[in-house]
Amino acid sequence: MKKYIIACLVISIAASCKKYLDIIPDNVATIEYAFRNRNETENYLFSCYQRMQNLQAPENNPGWTSSGELIMRNNLTGINFGSEYNVNGFWVLYGNLSPYGTAANTNIQNDFSGIYVAIRRCNTFLENVNIAPDLGLDEKTRWISEVKTLKAFYYYWLVRKYGPVPLVKVNQPIYTPTEEARVPRAPSDSVFAYIYSLIDEALPGLPPAVYDVSTEYGRFTQVMAATLKAKAAVLQASPLFNGDNDFKTLANKDGTRLFPQEYDASKWSAAAEACRKALDICEDQGATLYKYVKPTNNTNYIPDSIMRLLSIQGPVNFDRSVNAIIPEVIWPGNVINRHQRYFASLASTSATRSVDGDAVVAVPLNMAELFYTNNGVPIDEDETYDYAGRYTTATAGADHKYYISASGPTARLHFNREPRFYADLAFDRGIWYGMGVENAANASGLNYAKGYPGLVSSYTGYWPKKLVNYKTTFNGNSLTEVAYYPPVIRLADLQLLYAEALNEAQGPNAEAYRYIDSVRFRAGLQGVVQSWATYSSNAAKPFSKDGLRSIIHQERRIELCFEGEIGWDLKRWKEYLSVNALPYQGWNYRGTTTASDFYRLTNLFSPNITEKNYFWPFDETVILNNPLIVQNLYW
Repeated sequence: MKKYIIACLVISIAASCKKYLDIIPDNVATIEYAFRNRNETENYLFSCYQRMQNLQAPENNPGWTSSGELIMRNNLTGINFGSEYNVNGFWVLYGNLSPYGTAANTNIQNDFSGIYVAIRRCNTFLENVNIAPDLGLDEKTRWISEVKTLKAFYYYWLVRKYGPVPLVKVNQPIYTPTEEARVPRAPSDSVFAYIYSLIDEALPGLPPAVYDVSTEYGRFTQVMAATLKAKAAVLQASPLFNGDNDFKTLANKDGTRLFPQEYDASKWSAAAEACRKALDICEDQGATLYKYVKPTNNTNYIPDSIMRLLSIQGPVNFDRSVNAIIPEVIWPGNVINRHQRYFASLASTSATRSVDGDAVVAVPLNMAELFYTNNGVPIDEDETYDYAGRYTTATAGADHKYYISASGPTARLHFNREPRFYADLAFDRGIWYGMGVENAANASGLNYAKGYPGLVSSYTGYWPKKLVNYKTTFNGNSLTEVAYYPPVIRLADLQLLYAEALNEAQGPNAEAYRYIDSVRFRAGLQGVVQSWATYSSNAAKPFSKDGLRSIIHQERRIELCFEGEIGWDLKRWKEYLSVNALPYQGWNYRGTTTASDFYRLTNLFSPNITEKNYFWPFDETVILNNPLIVQNLYW
């Protein structure tokens, strides 16, 4: 197996104290030793990446665990998740988040101090890289550029999660008085400006892309850095950071306001420009949307409809041992997904319990209703779709043979939906291609999910099929898991960001349509204008800024579902509370005897979130150690 940077990053890092913002370097006597030659300096470089790698794990990403796309029962019994899988992030939706370390409400996913340790490490590298006598100029320039981009990433993560944060641009000497070492929060626009300056300084020194995946996969490139700048620019232009009324009163103790007081439309123009530049770099390096091509030595019959599903799933769960690089992934992930047993429906109870799983991560009903019809418009707008009868049941015919099993009735909600619905979701009677059966010559022999009489039923009746590689198999009491590395950013994300920024800056236009349609065409849908004109009850929707905004938001929520991005989108759009306002629903997962028993709408729980959940709270220890840091509003 090829040696990726994931192996390189497993480096012994000295434990660090959490004094103030960890801006005073520890182990001062060992600094020169750590940079005494090229090899040791390279080791220190990789240590700067370590925190970023930890943040890539889905369970450490609030955009994944608390978006409302995936939910988990809070009364799990008999399931040992093991130390490698921290499910605490799912409890945020139950209201179990607090700045105080009590048993009932802990500061879940509290990474604030740890990220400042990483920033301090980056500062140490930048301040001491010149010590190494045998480090060539070109290599030194590249490493400095990588570390500056890492700093930009860490601040991007912090501002997205906590809002305005302190800027620690250099490490302070060990003898700095305590009062001077304390740094207050900087206004959000200042944080974004610093992110941009770091990336602008770094871009010329980075390679355009990684060419040796055996040693450099996951290290920063121009493609990744430019995309990071585009993501940050869109975040800054979005409603949460652009004149939002709910947070504009937040101020430091000296009265400095931390959020913009007025909306600034020019930020969307800047965001569009940043996205355009990132796309240019990506396209120059050959980035394209992924399309599954059946290997020549594969003799299985795979119809076009299933190959389209594999094209949709592939950028997320591709097997790196088969395809080291696919052109859609512009920021590859280096954290392996070892948790497919929690997402799949085809394992027996004994099998999943024997490997610490129970198909417990479920998809609520509102996500099943989010996807378009096969005509490419929302189910409540499609004039040909039986919206009123969507909760009644029917048995599939031959026209759905690669999507729905004819073994029993299923909800009409599952019929006549777009390919991404069938690629991303599993549901009762829904075909699950793969799982040990890859020849579709006999459609009735393909695997399908069951809700009744089920094997291990989902909490809601829906499973996130997108998160399971199709070659992963469950046989009897054993699990054979084909591991994959979810990407951090892929081209479809950047294309939709560009369309969003264009619409906000200029209103609907041909360039915005082109990039939305690019994503839709891969999913087997017609373009936006044609689909709405032909099938929607609101044919004019794509021609207004508000209408196209709604379309783009839904397009992103569909295309990027379950990838850890949509939770952040909902927050920056200020739609997090409205989307998660109603109780999460599903089918009656306890009624696994008959279809009539199973297909009863069931309220599972009501999310316990309020305005305060747009930002994470600072842990009480952070504020005790640095009284200049003011707590986020509503906490």
